[in-house]
Amino acid sequence: MFHNSYFTIEWSLTVILERHFTIKQLPQPLSLRAALNSWLIPRKWQHELRVNRSILVNHHYQSFNTLLHNGDHIDLAFAAKINLQTYLPAPQITFTICQENQDFLIVNKPAGLKTHPNQPQENQTLLNQIKTYLGYNPLMIHRLDKMTSGLIMVGKNPLIIPLMNRQLSQKIMQRYYLAVTKYNATLPNHGSITAPIGRDDHNPRKRQISSQGLFAQTDYQIIQHNQKYALVKLQLHTGRTHQIRVHLQSIGLPILGDPLYGPPAARMYLHAYQLQYQLPFTQQKQTVTIKTPASFQALVQA
Repeated sequence: MFHNSYFTIEWSLTVILERHFTIKQLPQPLSLRAALNSWLIPRKWQHELRVNRSILVNHHYQSFNTLLHNGDHIDLAFAAKINLQTYLPAPQITFTICQENQDFLIVNKPAGLKTHPNQPQENQTLLNQIKTYLGYNPLMIHRLDKMTSGLIMVGKNPLIIPLMNRQLSQKIMQRYYLAVTKYNATLPNHGSITAPIGRDDHNPRKRQISSQGLFAQTDYQIIQHNQKYALVKLQLHTGRTHQIRVHLQSIGLPILGDPLYGPPAARMYLHAYQLQYQLPFTQQKQTVTIKTPASFQALVQA
């Protein structure tokens, strides 16, 4: 089946997805069912594993009540229908790799680089660049706005996409940002912004606080400031379009350089500096952190 998605070719395909690994760092014995749940395996996949007897413990099919121990070998095989998109390769690579394993890349995206293509022959986006790096098509897990720099995770195989989507929906994956905003001395230094976000009635590119919009929540903390600007740490609890930008503007902390909601500057001063997540098929938590850009720090110095 062929159709357009972001102006890329997409097709559906049923494939066998396999994973083979040895249990490590298990704090105590865990039933196979509990392990599958802790690995965020969708219930539909768990059902198929049981019906098809396609999960093996030490090379034998076992009841889901079987206790797993460190050193046990696990073999998984899923028959999954997946959607694959094709991206044109990019002529150059401008991102830097912060972490890479068999399942995903975590890269530092430069400001001004789009995450994915929107035009038929576009080849300058992050996913085009990752296609060039990998030699095959990457899979999108989450996005960053074009003018936002920083950490973004991109999938390398379809097996982990539903697992990472569940991490996002269950808030296991946490994303932290830094922004330089106008300083507003009337605000407390930390708080939570809870306001629904919807489309702007007058500008299709913009979003606005709207009672008809979707629930959105952002935590903020002013960690440094002078008389003009503030360096603000932010945590997303939801993932609405332009969420941070709209929420900060709504409380009088517009992001410096935001072309839609803030005062002009050389760039938009929003940076995804930390990503926390759970390694697939483990209970291990990982944190990737990158430095605050020097230009951010310079603006808020006394």
